[in-house]
Amino acid sequence: MEQAGIRFFIPGLPEHVTDQEITTHFGKYGTILEAAVARDKISGVTRGFGYVTISDLASADAVLNDAHLLGGKEIRVVLTKDSLAGTEDKRIYIGGTENMSADEIRDVICGFGSVLDVHTPKDATGLRKNFSFATFSSADAYERAVAMGNLQVKGLLLEIRPATRDAGRKGKGNGKGDFGWGGGGCGWGMDDWSWGGGGWDG
Repeated sequence: MEQAGIRFFIPGLPEHVTDQEITTHFGKYGTILEAAVARDKISGVTRGFGYVTISDLASADAVLNDAHLLGGKEIRVVLTKDSLAGTEDKRIYIGGTENMSADEIRDVICGFGSVLDVHTPKDATGLRKNFSFATFSSADAYERAVAMGNLQVKGLLLEIRPATRDAGRKGKGNGKGDFGWGGGGCGWGMDDWSWGGGGWDG
């Protein structure tokens, strides 16, 4: 059976970025099966986003965690909904994130493991809700995050729970950690944070 690869959504593309530029940039991660800037079917004007599909599934972590310079703009990519299918059991609910961007949330939780997706829901008026969802690539990362329970991030208390149907209901976490965040991705490691009575042993 032909390898379908893994497909990424590229938001916020500058209007002058071309399909070839996307191919060239992401080619270092593996064989490119598809690279396309979304354009209006009639005018041909770019819609400000694009897609890239890479054959090597092992490269997903690097693609998601790297910042990509395209058209002079730094961009973070995310997995498409189809590529996220089957990862629901590694999804967490994070309460108290209404004042954090998706990138800031990713920078905080990527210490647990590779983050496939961060979703920041909005209400009917377009305002951010007070919680977010994040999906990890491994069960180990998911379990570490859930075991943490609560995180303190620059004065904010974030609640981490499994993303079940009732995840939005208020409840107690299992532990407590203290984080700081910046724009530096996952430059810090497990020794840079603590939880409940100590850090992880492994």
